[in-house]
Amino acid sequence: MYFIGYDIGNANIKAALFDGESNRVVEVIQYPNTGMDMISRRTGWAEQQPELWWMHFCMATRKLLSQTGVNPAEIEAIGIAYQMHGLVLIDSDGQVLRPAIIWCDGRAVKIGQQAFEEIGEKYCLENFLNSPGNFTASKLKWVKDHEPDIYQKIDKVMLPGDFIAYKLTGEKQTTVSGLSEAILWNFQEKRIAHEVLDYFELSSDVLPGCVPTFSIQGRVSQEAADLTGLASGTPLSYRAGDQPNNALSLNVLNPGEIAAISDTSGVVYGIVDRPTFDMESRVNAFAHVNYEENFDRIGVLLCINGAGTLYHWMKHQVAHHSHDYPNMERMAASVPPGADGLVMLPFGNGAERMLDNRNVNAQLANLQFNRHKRAHLYRAALEGVGFAFAEGVNLLKAMGLETNVIRVGNDNMFQSNIFATTIATLLNCEIEVVDTTGAIGAARAAGVATGYYASLQEALSGVHTSTVYEPDADSAPVEHAYHAWQSWLQHLVHGSAANRPTSTPALQRHLTKLQSENIRKDKDLAQNTLEILSQRELLKEARSELQNMRKGMGNPERVRQLCKRIDSQLEEKENWENFELYFDVLHGDLLRQLKTRFPDLSQKEIQLCALIRMDLSTKDIAQKLHISTRGVETRRYRLRKKLGLPANDNINDLLDQLASPLSTH
Repeated sequence: MYFIGYDIGNANIKAALFDGESNRVVEVIQYPNTGMDMISRRTGWAEQQPELWWMHFCMATRKLLSQTGVNPAEIEAIGIAYQMHGLVLIDSDGQVLRPAIIWCDGRAVKIGQQAFEEIGEKYCLENFLNSPGNFTASKLKWVKDHEPDIYQKIDKVMLPGDFIAYKLTGEKQTTVSGLSEAILWNFQEKRIAHEVLDYFELSSDVLPGCVPTFSIQGRVSQEAADLTGLASGTPLSYRAGDQPNNALSLNVLNPGEIAAISDTSGVVYGIVDRPTFDMESRVNAFAHVNYEENFDRIGVLLCINGAGTLYHWMKHQVAHHSHDYPNMERMAASVPPGADGLVMLPFGNGAERMLDNRNVNAQLANLQFNRHKRAHLYRAALEGVGFAFAEGVNLLKAMGLETNVIRVGNDNMFQSNIFATTIATLLNCEIEVVDTTGAIGAARAAGVATGYYASLQEALSGVHTSTVYEPDADSAPVEHAYHAWQSWLQHLVHGSAANRPTSTPALQRHLTKLQSENIRKDKDLAQNTLEILSQRELLKEARSELQNMRKGMGNPERVRQLCKRIDSQLEEKENWENFELYFDVLHGDLLRQLKTRFPDLSQKEIQLCALIRMDLSTKDIAQKLHISTRGVETRRYRLRKKLGLPANDNINDLLDQLASPLSTH
């Protein structure tokens, strides 16, 4: 029994044939090999012809069937993943009215921002989990305002996947997940967001009917069968945006799990079990594939528009035909981390959500003609995208998402050891490369609604890890390069955002220098602190182990002397006192304030307060104190009791209040 899965991207169409009986991938192909062009009639615009997607879909299907020789009648079902946030408009005859406005088009930013302010920022975030922003509903409003003749002819508004499904089956439909990515779903009331439609003065009649993500959504029409080679009547049983589908493909379905991809764009996608949002709207939350009316599964997505596009550009514009990606990787590996000071920012493909919808473009800094060569450009590009990923994951962590592992696919920039190890090193986590793709995931998912698989978990039971990237033991060079990259990004963003009359170039340079110095000092302090605490806790462990071994040792006196020396080290207070001195300089006498206000706090509890103030995760605190995460939570609970904090109050808020205005946080 076979299933076909598709991934409808803006570069190409990927198609995968999956054998359900043997639980193996038969073939994966893409078409075209050279990529699909984007139409950019103005700066910041990005469009594609939907009919071109359908043509390539048909060609990809025929190629897949031809190469595998499978009988189309043996294909049980079809699943579709697609590029998110696009706007496709069709008339009552099913004809496309204009080129699709795709995900990276920035023309609707101002429209969405105005809606965000006038509907109410708090209301939008609490109900839609997002600002209307540069998403499908705002793009439709742009068409209504600027192309009224076209707007009047609209029968249905579709996402790219909805359009392909329509061409395949003749059914005009969408899903709750699709509505949420268009910012047309109210998560609090579990319904269409009529508030957005009413504000934009859009009719709900233009929305297709809504079907479950896993359901028989239609069957291949005879016309589509003639064009694709598929059997007429084959069911379409799964449809999802590319990022939720990518997470599904990697078996990322539950809270705390994170998926990442760096293809045309870069995405970090984490799962939570409740509606959540970012007050600064730097990330977006959408209904995940397993979201249901009484089962909240929300995907929190951070997008980096440039990402793979930058490296693709580097290959075609810098390497030309002389180097392929493996050769570029080998050349980049000949250059040390940091690319000898060359800094590259990957934000060159439209407005960046993580930068407050600014379009800062890609940047290359510190280029020296007598020092830097192609290899440096390749390394700086890989690291620049990797640094942007680290920035994104840290932002998700600040929202409460924690994970030990990030899962990624095997068909994008994570094939690069330099790229993956850079991210693993900065985040101090493992990166698992799963031997799958979005198209394969869509094929597996297609078997759920047909009943071939009893559950989604069963459909994904064959997903396995092929490679694991671990942090580099010597993290200092990568961290140093990352801080230089951050400094340049801060300089660029603050400079483009402010343009204040008082912000002279000299003052801006001075502020950038101060920011860089503060980052370095904070990092040095944190590193020294963790080393001190790690040494002390390790000595305690060693002392305990030696005491347990005394009776079985041949020389008990020697063990007794060793324990005595360790006791002497543990009694040494100078290191901790030095740490307290420097910590209070940076954090406004916080530790002194704690001791004054709460004299009953033990030294361990003071240390825990310091680590919490340094924004370390529970996992990191546990590692540095050599205790379990459960142990950290127990210490937090006891600390809260001593501090007299009510159940709903946050320890960090109290620490903020105690810190003086000199605090850097």
